Amino acid sequence: MSDNKGFKYNQTNTSYYSEIGGDFKGIQGDITARNITQYIITQQSGIEITQRKLIEASPYVGLEKFKVEDKDKFFGRDSWIRDLTAHLKQNKVLLLLGASGSGKSSLIQAGLIPALRNETIFISLNIFCFVPDKNPFESFYGSLLTKYRQSEAKAAKIVKQDTLIQVVKSLKNDSQWLIFIDQFEELFTLTPKTEQSIFINSLTQLIDKLDESVRVVMTMRADFLDKLSPYPDLGKIHNRYSRMLTNMDDSELRLAIAEPAARNGVIFEKGLIETIIADFHEQAGSLPLLQYTLDLLWKKDDLQDRVLKTKTHLQDMLDLLWKKDNVQDRVLKTKTYQDLGGVRGALQKQANTIYGKFDARQRKLAKEIFLELISLEGGKNVSRRADKAIFEQDEIEKEVLYQLIDNRLLVSRGDDGKATVEVAHEELIRSWEVLQELIRENEQIIILRNRLYADAKEWDELRKQDAVKARGDLWSGSKLARIVELRREHSLPNLDDLANEFIDASVKEREEQQQRELKAAQELAKANKKALQESQKREEEQRKANKRLRQVSVILGVLLIAVGGFGWAAWNQKNQAEYNQAESLGRYASSLFDEHKELEASVTAIKAGKILQNQHTTNPEVTNALHKVLFANEYNRLERHNDSVTSVSFSPDGKILASGSWDKTIKLWDVQTGQEIRTLSGHNDSVYSVSFSGDGKILASGSRDKTIKLWDVQTGKEISTLSGHNDSVYSVSFSPDGKILASGSGDKTIKLWDVQTGQEIRTLSGHNDSVYSVSFSPDGKILASGSGYKTIKLWDVQTGQEIRTLSGHNDSVLSVSFSGDGKILASGSRDKTIKLWDVQTGQEIRTLSGHNDSVLSVSFSGDGKILASGSWDKTIKLWDVQTGQLIRTLSGHNDGVSSVSFSPIPPSPVTKGGAGGILASGSRDTSIKLWDVQTGQLIRTLSGHNDGVSSVSFSPDGKILASGSGDKTIKLWDVQTGQLIRTLSGHNDVVWSVSFSPDGKILASGSGDKTIKLWDVQTGQQIRTLSRHNDSVWSVSFSPDGKILASGSGDKTIKLWDVQTGQQIRTLSRHNDSVLSVSFSGDGKILASGSRDKTIKLWDVQTGQQIRTLSRHNDSVLSVSFSGDGKILASGSRDTSIKLWDVQTGQLIRTLSGHNEYVRSVSFSPDGKILASGSRDTSIKLWDVQTGQQIRTLSGHNDVVWSVSFSPDGKILASGSRDTSIKLWDGEYGWGLDALMAKSCDRVRAYLHNPNSDVREEDKGLCDGIGGKK
Repeated sequence: MSDNKGFKYNQTNTSYYSEIGGDFKGIQGDITARNITQYIITQQSGIEITQRKLIEASPYVGLEKFKVEDKDKFFGRDSWIRDLTAHLKQNKVLLLLGASGSGKSSLIQAGLIPALRNETIFISLNIFCFVPDKNPFESFYGSLLTKYRQSEAKAAKIVKQDTLIQVVKSLKNDSQWLIFIDQFEELFTLTPKTEQSIFINSLTQLIDKLDESVRVVMTMRADFLDKLSPYPDLGKIHNRYSRMLTNMDDSELRLAIAEPAARNGVIFEKGLIETIIADFHEQAGSLPLLQYTLDLLWKKDDLQDRVLKTKTHLQDMLDLLWKKDNVQDRVLKTKTYQDLGGVRGALQKQANTIYGKFDARQRKLAKEIFLELISLEGGKNVSRRADKAIFEQDEIEKEVLYQLIDNRLLVSRGDDGKATVEVAHEELIRSWEVLQELIRENEQIIILRNRLYADAKEWDELRKQDAVKARGDLWSGSKLARIVELRREHSLPNLDDLANEFIDASVKEREEQQQRELKAAQELAKANKKALQESQKREEEQRKANKRLRQVSVILGVLLIAVGGFGWAAWNQKNQAEYNQAESLGRYASSLFDEHKELEASVTAIKAGKILQNQHTTNPEVTNALHKVLFANEYNRLERHNDSVTSVSFSPDGKILASGSWDKTIKLWDVQTGQEIRTLSGHNDSVYSVSFSGDGKILASGSRDKTIKLWDVQTGKEISTLSGHNDSVYSVSFSPDGKILASGSGDKTIKLWDVQTGQEIRTLSGHNDSVYSVSFSPDGKILASGSGYKTIKLWDVQTGQEIRTLSGHNDSVLSVSFSGDGKILASGSRDKTIKLWDVQTGQEIRTLSGHNDSVLSVSFSGDGKILASGSWDKTIKLWDVQTGQLIRTLSGHNDGVSSVSFSPIPPSPVTKGGAGGILASGSRDTSIKLWDVQTGQLIRTLSGHNDGVSSVSFSPDGKILASGSGDKTIKLWDVQTGQLIRTLSGHNDVVWSVSFSPDGKILASGSGDKTIKLWDVQTGQQIRTLSRHNDSVWSVSFSPDGKILASGSGDKTIKLWDVQTGQQIRTLSRHNDSVLSVSFSGDGKILASGSRDKTIKLWDVQTGQQIRTLSRHNDSVLSVSFSGDGKILASGSRDTSIKLWDVQTGQLIRTLSGHNEYVRSVSFSPDGKILASGSRDTSIKLWDVQTGQQIRTLSGHNDVVWSVSFSPDGKILASGSRDTSIKLWDGEYGWGLDALMAKSCDRVRAYLHNPNSDVREEDKGLCDGIGGKK
């Protein structure tokens, strides 16, 4: 055989490597970085090996990872060691990716690091190894203690973005460093989000500034790659520095199996290594399982007969094989290997032996320990690390824990007090039937516990910043009840301290809420009782008075006066008590709205309103709460399922809603009344999907029991069962004509069924993972399917051929849905995003990002304008399909939203029409909610500007909206249709302000180019340019008679212009900084100006004299606006506040607080009752001018709201934003109490009369006689 890299190979057929089937050509490339003579099996025969000195200690590491000190046991990865060494000579960073069990950590520890230390350029290399755990900064600090004192390394514990750079700078000096971050995925599974984000930023900053003396190496499971997507810098590191570790081939496996034994003087029985390799490949190439099996084989064989026989996990198997075989004849035997159970059976048998020695109580405790150490991530069973101390409270449990550790089923790391424990390797979870059964029995408990830990972490982080806001993250309802029950039953005995604290806080909040409700009810009862007593007392006094009157007529007048006075005092006292009660209820209703308990809040607000109606009075707290009722989205709730609701679907006429649940049932509901029609039972496991046929007569359901059932909707009878799938049926969907049913399954296939006969038409194969969702196009020609393999496939229904594959998601695709016209496909994914696709071309249109967890369901509204998405993050988001903008977020569910579905027809009087309608959502909290997505209605979004929209203004007749933008243009829009009429171009800089003349014929625009332009609205032609300012023109405003135009500028002046001639009338100069806003009073006599100098000035228009200065803001005044009658002036400021001023006196009436960033624009409704404000916090707020109460927040913009303006009739509110869009909103808000009560009752009437709701019996008639329906 020829030389390779200068080394001479043994070419004789007596080499042991040849005896075990090795081909030297196969290892030619594997042993170029290591002298071939170091391999005993290539230099000596089997007989020669058995004559070497016998070393009885096992040379295999079992389930443990190889460490640096195990380098002399680590074989078979020579080519990888060579390549990675070369990589780190050329690059400063390495990200090694691979599957669980592929040997990433071992390759770095026992292969790469020793090789680097042999390189001249790394002669003084210091190695710092750590896993991220819960605090990667603490972990890094711990690794530094191997070389540095605590006082030197303590800076590493500081959670800051520059920590890693500063530590390296201060400690490294002239030495070389290799920072090895093992199991990098722990950043995404164990590390809280705050620390996670800061550490990643700190790491990427360090990598960006690395010098030649520092190297960073990371290992990460490849199935966590999608977690890098929120961090672009990590993505760049992946693209540039990552390597994917592949499985070992047969030649590499021979070296890994045979060489360690040979070094100890032992060989394998003929044929055994080939058997082990074949079994290894059958077990998906788990190296830890192989090592475990070999270790067991070693330990089980009699040392008198030492030929290595067979092992389960490559290293553990080899280790066991060594220990099981007898070493005296130096041969590990096939029989011992078979007795162990082979690569898979060895681990299971050994685990069963250890577990079998426990008594009943110990087994129970062992299961509880394992349950706490197993998690579900992305649908996969994985190991999780827990504090060792939580298992050491009970002496017997502690004994069980240590036995599991001593027998290497668990591993413990860290010092006492900070020690952690985890499953020795995830292969144990995959291979041991005891744990598989434990997971199957407790899957829902594990899911609930995972959610508990995640929510507790978020709550803990939030309460450090805002304790009040954090209360909204606490659990309530059925989810809280379930976790409390599990804790009480000791089904989760090992919860950590934070989880228990979170549960206790949730219980306390629930009790306090119940106390608030009880107190409110008691106060009402007390007031009613007092009123009754007063009434009875008055009757008794009247009776006595009448008796005396009959006896002594002389004192009639006196007694009448006395009784009358007494009656008036009692009546007044009763009224005041009721008024106070109404105010208290109104305030409580508002707090419930803040907690997203919209239906409970609505009922409470109506109770308060009814008290005031009886008194013929009003109260600002109650009015505010009733306004919120009108803008609440949830209008009914259906609660009869006993477990998670997995799927909801409307019948084609929108009258019936079907729901499927983990409780194995399907329920049919009357959408209008909320009443349950019937329950369909027949499945033997969870129901994952329900779907109506096109005519609404048949309902299909798919289940975890692997079957599909067809049901007669009218009778509720089962029509037939379709069987054929080999795993759970996750999704079912009818073709539009109802003749074909498609089903997607965990068996990776889609099946098409003939609905009439129940026969399978064909099977569509092509996905490499579970098919979670299927959906027909509206014409029935295309079927879309979403898979766990991150892809979507489009299929030709007639031929069954795949049309194309859509790739772009970074994790499982859980839901797909076609738009009504079939042109767009929406997909929701575990990667937290929604993608919109062009069906014809297969191109991605856009990605919608905003959810904080997996997107479980997507659904288009009937008109295709809105897309709804439901997520594990407990929210539903509504998106504008045309622009991709988020319209609003619906909150209220207490657990993940599994399914969302729009009604094909919005039949409810609740809705106002237009885009959207009724949306149903099913949740893991066991409830179904019905939402009116039209409240706080966004009428439409106008898109066309290429930069931020800085100003919007309506024409006097309300038919045209003008908008000015950073793209230097003005656009005129048809308000009714939303169509662009024309674009006005001519400015050379940002157009900061636009304003119509009172007759609507002229439009004025002020710009950053220091000019004002007047435009003919009808023709779009420029009339003239006014150029006398020396800086940007921030604001323009016409006088009510249209004769004067005022302009405010960065040159600190206001100029008044004659509109007809374009001549300057006068300049007003008293501000000390830029004038940012000007506005005329309704009679045209006063001009208000707001300035960067923090003041507002009022000017006499006729004389130009300053009337007064208003000085109460703490920062720039960005906007001023007069009420219609000119009595009130509103001002919005950079100090985040709005102030209302009495124009006549200059006194501050009140300050409106609520925005979190500066207030950029304020505008009164025409009747002066409502004030709108737009802010940098991206929201628009509506305020009751009389009370100062906030009525409503309008959300939908994604950047600063620069301008707000009411239409002349007050029916529309326009907003312009830096996000380049203009939004038109329903502007009708100024109703009296009776109108508010009527509208509020119409919204919640169905909920009040819903027999499945939690409404008290005495409240069901609350709205009788109020509103449009009796």
